Amino acid sequence: MVARQRTRDFYRCRRKYHGIKVYGEQRGAALADFNHDGRVDLCVSQNNGATKLYINQRAKRGVRVTLRGSAGNPEAVGAQMRIDYGRRPSGVPAMGPMRTIQAGSGYRSQDAAPQVLGLKDGARPEGLWIRWPNGKEETVALEKDVWEITRAEQ
Repeated sequence: MVARQRTRDFYRCRRKYHGIKVYGEQRGAALADFNHDGRVDLCVSQNNGATKLYINQRAKRGVRVTLRGSAGNPEAVGAQMRIDYGRRPSGVPAMGPMRTIQAGSGYRSQDAAPQVLGLKDGARPEGLWIRWPNGKEETVALEKDVWEITRAEQ
């Protein structure tokens, strides 16, 4: 596993830090919220072996977002989204990391189109910012204690 430090350098994690060791010859991996609990799970396929599903039970719950695109792009591939935390005291927007819906991510693998967006500790999200594949942008208000949102392209 490779992780990013604050300096933007990359380093190898030792198994004790991420808790996953898959024996065998892995061929593909996909991330998705398989059990719809707001946590990203991991599925790993293997050559001549059983597919492994790792259910995430320890991470903080995030907001599960499903976007519905146009008829030619029903999963809204290419759409980007971020959690909007309002404005900082300086007036600069406070936004979470950007996620992009992708159609493929590896050898015979594809992450799920619904995304799980993590939330900052102690910060109250105000909205969900979306840039649709056609370039239109919108911000949808997030209600308190809402953990799942589905939005259709306008």
